[in-house]
Amino acid sequence: MAALACCVTCASASHRSSFDAAWLDHHRHHKRVNLGSSRTCHPLNPNPLAVKSSIPCNSQAHFLHVSATQNIDGESSRSRTSAVSGSGVHGSSSPEGDAGSFETTENSVEDSSGLVVEERERSSGMQSQIAEVHEQVSAVENGEDGLWSVVIPTYNRLPILTKCLQALEEQVDYELGGVARFEVIVVDDGSTDGTVEFLTSERDEAHEGCQNVDSQADETRDEDSGRNSRNCRVHGQETGAGSRPFAQQSRRFPHVKLVRQKHAGATTARNLGLKHASGAIIVFIDSDLVVTRSFLRAHGQALREAFLEDGDDRAFTYGRVVNTSNFENPQSEKVKITDYSAAFFATGNVAISRRRLLEAAKLLGADADGPFDVVFSEYGWEDLELGVRLKQGGARIKHAPEAVGYHWHPAFSVNQLPKLIEQEKQRGRSGVRFYQKHPNLNVQLMIQMTPFHELLWFILTLGGLLNERTLEPILRQLEMKDMNRIAAALVSPVLNWHTVQAVKEEAKRLKVN
Repeated sequence: MAALACCVTCASASHRSSFDAAWLDHHRHHKRVNLGSSRTCHPLNPNPLAVKSSIPCNSQAHFLHVSATQNIDGESSRSRTSAVSGSGVHGSSSPEGDAGSFETTENSVEDSSGLVVEERERSSGMQSQIAEVHEQVSAVENGEDGLWSVVIPTYNRLPILTKCLQALEEQVDYELGGVARFEVIVVDDGSTDGTVEFLTSERDEAHEGCQNVDSQADETRDEDSGRNSRNCRVHGQETGAGSRPFAQQSRRFPHVKLVRQKHAGATTARNLGLKHASGAIIVFIDSDLVVTRSFLRAHGQALREAFLEDGDDRAFTYGRVVNTSNFENPQSEKVKITDYSAAFFATGNVAISRRRLLEAAKLLGADADGPFDVVFSEYGWEDLELGVRLKQGGARIKHAPEAVGYHWHPAFSVNQLPKLIEQEKQRGRSGVRFYQKHPNLNVQLMIQMTPFHELLWFILTLGGLLNERTLEPILRQLEMKDMNRIAAALVSPVLNWHTVQAVKEEAKRLKVN
């Protein structure tokens, strides 16, 4: 019976996706539990709020620690432990009676009714143990109740990242939204601007000097550097040379844990951040978002309201994003009509149940690295594609307009044009991959893969006569007069033209109709 129960446990565990196992592998602390293989033990979350108890395992054989605490009359009885090996159940007495010695205390039973009672006790205890194991694994996968994890990927954005993290440290009254505690998981995507050193070192003047508008504006050119890297480096150390499989506690921000990876993009970084996160609720924001002090409270109140309305965790909250180029005081920006977004799910400002994310990951297949599809290695669409799968799983959006984040980006500059054009080309190529996965009209409209969009931007650019080269003198004049917003509006059709052309070329290359 015990051997059969162990097989049931093993069979159940074998259906877990590789992402489940990978996430569990990041919580390699304290006790372990065997989920199937006699040679592989999957660690459980050590947090006592998430896991009721720990079950040890042995690399040589399957063991399930069984403690029968009551006899048939409801009285306390001696603890028993069954050792299940490949050849069956073996019992041996131990004079020490150690619960961890995997012993079986044998009682002499004279009649068959006594054997039935003992077997019934043993079977009942084993079934209870199996249920407890599944409960523990479920607790680990679903996260710790009351704990919220804010996941932030970043790449060469140290000055605005500093403002982002400081705003999170200043959260108030989040308990009113059902947030007992929160953690911030920063995933550094191989930054070369001193982000890692800054987060893991004590405060000093050299690092504080990195927080200036000029150096932050340069980061929009990613590998731009010299200046940004030199200004923000400590003792000449290089960052991003390799990844670390563990999270480092920041010495500057109490809630922040730093995870490092080689430069691989935001998609991979968010998946990695989720693996290191322990909360039942996951908040995704970008590293150039500066939130209000009531940010977590507002998300929590809206999410709790949605859960009560639905009776489950299908809803996620979508906060307000206000675009600004005011680095010194981003929260002073007023809400504009251009800040409205029709997206169903975007990682700029959302809070969602971890369980829903894991369910969406399973739709990618057993080998998925996480809920974000790594096929989106270039800029764009990975979060909206996840939104499609979330909707397929029954998720719904709950707007949380009081959960405000100010999305900072530098004022438009002609020097930014090469990067902006490359970004639009990447957006177009990624859009075609989005359509390959979900070939429907809605996606076609989102990625501008229609004759209408091609005609629209052809007309607005006069058939391509208005482009970055012909407009450059006008744009520079507007920039000199601090009319950056007008310049950005003027160049917008040109950028959209590049997007549509990239979509067209990629669809032709991939033979997508």
